Amino acid sequence: MSLKVPGKYHRLAPFEGLFQSGVPILMYHKIGRRPPRVRLKGLYVSPERFAGQLRELKEAGFATTGLEGVRAPAPAGGRQKALALTFDDGYRNVFENATGPMAEQGFHGIQFLVTNFLGGVNEWDTRVGETAERLMDEVQVREWMGAGHEIGSHSLSHPRLTRLSVRDAREEIVASRKKLEDLFGRRIRHFCYPYGDWNEAVRELVVEAGYETASSIRFGVNTPETSPYVLCRIMVRHPTRSLRALRARLFR
Repeated sequence: MSLKVPGKYHRLAPFEGLFQSGVPILMYHKIGRRPPRVRLKGLYVSPERFAGQLRELKEAGFATTGLEGVRAPAPAGGRQKALALTFDDGYRNVFENATGPMAEQGFHGIQFLVTNFLGGVNEWDTRVGETAERLMDEVQVREWMGAGHEIGSHSLSHPRLTRLSVRDAREEIVASRKKLEDLFGRRIRHFCYPYGDWNEAVRELVVEAGYETASSIRFGVNTPETSPYVLCRIMVRHPTRSLRALRARLFR
């Protein structure tokens, strides 16, 4: 069955049919207000919109699952009511603005951390002219985990892994996991490809490193047939401000 849905998520209605066919993973980056002159505006979701999205999902009967649960078979005779919440890069504004709304709804999520930049800023973005945003430090990561949330690896330095030598890609994948495990005393089971950039060689390095899953930016929901090392996700962003969208609001 072909389902026509938007490429980006901001409310449930257009996605309800798709969400019945598998388990969605919603992909967030920054939960906060956009500062001036930001290049990648779509990576920001306002705290109010984020809280509203969680309320809508809760009212529709959804509950969060860990990434290990997104490939579970659908319940017999029923619809999927599970989803996962992921946050890429480890932004401090997620810690500040998302933990409260998630606690209110009984939801949990996972932060994919860029290990070498804990407590710093998004240097992989600022190098190309993007606005700097603070990243969670060690204390905040511990508080995040103490609230029942998970952490995973997003590499050491957020490179495009397919552009590295095998040796350097392995270092990014393996050393980031070891560094997080040594720092926080917790097994790191999940990896997320920076920029969604992967190929077969990179995927095999992730498997070799001992991760249980790897998240991509491939659009869709997850089923038992989905590879655990190419989990599908749906990006969340603010609604478009296009003329077409404005007309739809004015004349609906």
